[in-house]
Parts: sequence; C-alpha cells; structure tokens
Amino acid sequence: MYLSQQFFNSALPTNVIFGVNSVEEGLTIKIKEFNKLNVFIATDPGLVQAGIPNKIQSLLKENGIHSIIFSEIEPNPHAVTVMKGAEVYKAESCDMILAVGGGSAMDFSKAVGVMVSHPGHILDYRRGKKPVVNDIPTLFAIPTTVGTGSEVTTVTVVTDHEAGRKYVVVSPELAPKIAFVDPSLTKSLPRHVVASTGMDALVHAIEAFTSVRSTPITDGLALQAIKMLKDHLLPSYAHPNNLEARSQVHLASTIAGMAFGLGGVGLVHSCSHPMSAIYHAPHGLANAIILPYVIKHNLISNYKKYADIARIFEPSLTFENDKVAAEKLIDLLNDFNQSLNIPKDFSYLGIEFTKEMVDRLAHDAMDDKGTIPNNPRKVVREDVIKIYNQVLPFYQEGESAE
Repeated sequence: MYLSQQFFNSALPTNVIFGVNSVEEGLTIKIKEFNKLNVFIATDPGLVQAGIPNKIQSLLKENGIHSIIFSEIEPNPHAVTVMKGAEVYKAESCDMILAVGGGSAMDFSKAVGVMVSHPGHILDYRRGKKPVVNDIPTLFAIPTTVGTGSEVTTVTVVTDHEAGRKYVVVSPELAPKIAFVDPSLTKSLPRHVVASTGMDALVHAIEAFTSVRSTPITDGLALQAIKMLKDHLLPSYAHPNNLEARSQVHLASTIAGMAFGLGGVGLVHSCSHPMSAIYHAPHGLANAIILPYVIKHNLISNYKKYADIARIFEPSLTFENDKVAAEKLIDLLNDFNQSLNIPKDFSYLGIEFTKEMVDRLAHDAMDDKGTIPNNPRKVVREDVIKIYNQVLPFYQEGESAE
C-alpha cells in the first residue's frame, strides 16, 4: 500500500531494560520507584527447579521488598489457574505482579492482572466479549526464554481446557510497564527450548513483516529481528555459553515482539493455536513446523517481501528476481529448522489424525479472530485443511482429510 494512503499508530508503551545482569542491578530500584512493597512473582515449576525465582525473591528481600512466589503455571496457562492466581494475589494483598519465565508466565500474569481489577471470569474478557477497561496492577516482565516477545505486547492467550480452545484477551492495559531483557537468565535453557522459542521469535518477525497491517515501523523492527535470528540462533543453539549469540537472540525476540505487537501475526499462528490447545504441542515448535507450509501458500501475495526475507538467509539471491528468490525461502527455512532438529511434521505426537479431527482443527483455526484477518493472502477453510494435510500423519496410508 502507498504510504500516503496509510493511517496507523505505533505506541510502544513498555520500557525495555536490556543487559547482562540487568535484573540484579536494576530490578529493586525500579520496584521502589513505583512505590511497591508486596510483589506477586508468577513463574513455573521448571524455573523454580532452576532456582531463578528464589534468587529474585532473595534480591527483593535484601532490599526490604516482600514477595510471594506463585509457581503453578503450566504451558499454555489454563483459565482455572488464572482464577486461582488472582485469588492468591488478593488474599496476600499484593500490589504488583512480576512475571518471570516464558510466554506462559507472561500470559498468566497479564490475565491475573485483568482478574484482580475486573469482576467475573477471565474468559468473559476474550476477544469479542467484554473489554478490559480498568488499570491492571503494575506489571514487570522478566523473560527467561528467547521467543515469545510477550514482555512488550498488549495480548494474553488463555487456554480453556474444557473447550480445548485458546482465547486471546487484548487491551493496551496489558503491556508490562518494564521488561528486563537479561541474557544471563537464559543460560540454563534446555537446547530444545532454545530451538522452539527462537523459531517462535522468527515466526513473529516474518508474520509481522508480511501482515496486511505492516507499516514501515513494523517492517524495520521485523527485518532487524530476522537478521539477528538468522545470524545468531544456530550458534546460540549449538552452545549455551556463547553469551554473545544468546544476547542477540534474546533481544531479537523482544524486537520481534514489538513488531508483531504492532503489526499482528497470521496463518501460522491460526494453525498452531489449535495444535497447542487440543494436542499440547509446544507453541514455538508448532509454529516452526507449520511455517514453511504457510509461506508456500502465502508467496503469491507478496513475492517482494518474501524475497527480502530469503535474501537475508541467502545473500546470493540478491542477483535473482523476486519470484525466484521468494520461492527459495521454503527450502532455506526447512534447512534452518533441520539444523535446530525441528521435526518436519507432527508425527512425533504419535497420533493418527482422522477427518473429524482435522475438521475440528480447521474450524478452530478459522475462528482465530486475532490472526486470520492479518494474513497477507485471504484464507478460506480449504486452505487450512490443505496445510494440516501436509503436517499431520493420517489414519490410513496416504489418506488425507480433503
């Protein structure tokens, strides 16, 4: 679209504090600036085992700040857990929330903030239902994975396990006030988490760059994130002690979060959300598996932009025309996935899918109201089924769910 015909706004409300050991050096100072005394630390059992929340709690205690740790957050946080967290927050008279962890911890923390400041149930506030209108408690975020970007977005995703659906709650109120992006906290990440969350960040950047809501501002953020991830994700995966590579990937994840927070994500997310909600596929892994197939579908919508991405991965494509360069992107991404030991499809789940199961997935993907409208190519149900047919193992040899 011509810039003279575009109208957009680009607020980035989160103060991003980046640096190795930035949590140790700056967290208590910022909490005191906000005059907070009783912190609700939201995290997950894995991080408790790694000792990170306890270190933060000790740091706060040394500086006269009381805190409690809520560590029951599961992957793709449940609505039930959100409601329980809000009750604990109120019972303990907390006055701010500190999210420590990956996307699940940040989604949970934002949702708890909504429930502390609004009546009813968290699912009452999903997209298309009641708006989030009140200020939520002061929220700081400390991301410990290298992928979600949730520390700078105004979105939270909550899973309703009874319905097997992921629901989105969106409001400017949900943006954390401060995000501490501290690469030293990611050193203990298992290798497979580096791969899946790093690819999640790459998907965020690619989908924001090609979204129908993209602007010159989101394009600049997205392209920078893609470049950083292309150069540094593989070395970061190869060795956890490569602190420079890990730092680059960690910051790239935040930059990609800024890009998609403004520009949105598309069909990769539409298809991956039901895979996580129903079959518990890790979000970043599902995104990585689906990405090449969605790009193949979307290519005709914008050869130029997909060619720009391909040229980051393979600079010699500068000498090819846009269509040729764009078509090479699929193989380049398959190779990148392979280097990270990402499976080519969902066979690893050990499930044989039936037509009815695919119908359910397609229905939920098409109903993903926050993603489908942003996709650069208009999506119809048959498109979604075709993509699922390429990534799901079927119940009879070679039979797909057309």
